[in-house]
Amino acid sequence: MLIEFTNTVSESQGKMKRIKELAIIILAAGKGKRMQSRLVKVLHRIAGLPMLCYPINAALALGAEKVIVVTGHQGERVKCIFGDEEIEYAFQKWQLGTGDAVRATEERLRDFVGNVLILCGDVPLIKVETLQRLVQFHDSSRSKVTVLTTRMSDATGYGRVVRDRSGGVVKIVEERDAGKKEKKITEINTGIYCMDAGFLFKALSEIGKENAQDEYYLTDVAAVAVRDGIKVSGLLVKDAEEVMGINDLIDLARADRIMRQRINSELMKKGVTLIDPETVYIDRDVKIGRDTVIYPACFIEGTTTVGEGCVIESGAMIVDSEIGNHVKVKSYSVIAESKVKDGASVGPFAHLRPGTVLEEAVKVGNFVEVKKSTIGKGSKASHLSYIGDTTMGEDVNVGAGTITCNYDGNKKHPTHIEDRVFIGSDTQFIAPVRVGRDSIIGAGSTITRNVPPGSLAVSRARQKNYKRVFAKKPMKKD
Repeated sequence: MLIEFTNTVSESQGKMKRIKELAIIILAAGKGKRMQSRLVKVLHRIAGLPMLCYPINAALALGAEKVIVVTGHQGERVKCIFGDEEIEYAFQKWQLGTGDAVRATEERLRDFVGNVLILCGDVPLIKVETLQRLVQFHDSSRSKVTVLTTRMSDATGYGRVVRDRSGGVVKIVEERDAGKKEKKITEINTGIYCMDAGFLFKALSEIGKENAQDEYYLTDVAAVAVRDGIKVSGLLVKDAEEVMGINDLIDLARADRIMRQRINSELMKKGVTLIDPETVYIDRDVKIGRDTVIYPACFIEGTTTVGEGCVIESGAMIVDSEIGNHVKVKSYSVIAESKVKDGASVGPFAHLRPGTVLEEAVKVGNFVEVKKSTIGKGSKASHLSYIGDTTMGEDVNVGAGTITCNYDGNKKHPTHIEDRVFIGSDTQFIAPVRVGRDSIIGAGSTITRNVPPGSLAVSRARQKNYKRVFAKKPMKKD
């Protein structure tokens, strides 16, 4: 199944009309040795999503007739994550360069007539608008090959774009094959191209691998075009960050920072207040309503949704959860896979574990942990309690130190607490147990049996006071 994320394109633009004359190839076969990781490079995450997700979604937003991902190392793992509903796959058996990777798609594009847009799976910051402009420029310039370029003050490590006096692209020279004069060029190849399909595969059949890396370079397709007198164009992107490639974990961290800056800017434009945007980490799939205020040092991750008018204080972490309107999440609280409904309050230092549901106006306070439980409207557990595998009714008061003892060493058991129960401090419920509505549980009780509605339950030993006996000590002399 495709991993989706919001704000890929503007809301007014939506998904573009399918372009029948456009196919998109995404190169994602490389292992990424410089990542120093067992995980294939394109599955490393940026703002909560695998980096390959970004070019895939950009391709789908363009509405191409075909989207083909070229896999290699850990290809089955890539397929498992992204599925095959809207994209196809081609397999590059040997790592013999970008030209060989594109050649792996030839069978799937054998009958295709039109333009082929070639993207890189490790260039996640590319914008849909830039790709749209590249396709339009390619058509208007009537070129067979168009390369997307940018300028860098230090172009070390990148292929240089060599132009003639009229601005046409003469050749693209890889770093290892570049001479001294060519290395001084600051315009570099981004690895993103738009080409005529027929010419592309004809040219690929003619290129060799007589170069420093002994690989088939996709850049040599441009050389074939120039040799045959076919026009090659270059479209310059001013923002070099948009086309930066990810080679190692340093690049990954930089790209993650840029993506999160984009996310934060989009949210602030829509009415979300970030007191210190540089220290707020929000994943791409997160949705947040207007008039919500987020304090510094917060992490909001996964598919979390946050409603309007909420306050999320410093140190909070929220993962894959639904937060309603006018909710307050106080400092250093953790919420995972939970639902917090309108007007509820969580924390500080609270922990909502997976399966928790807080109904409207619930208060979960200091050092309270809730797991796989539903707490009814208006109920309160203000401090120092554990509530697990519990169904709790409305307007229940949970005293400090209350524990639902849900695990007997073999399996979990449920606790049911009905409406308007008052629970005294330091109470233990030995599950399975049910407490009827309007009951009172005396402080310090251990409840092992069901409590009928309207009862007072007390379970503790009778207090006995004994006279204190002091041992006589000899008087000290001055």
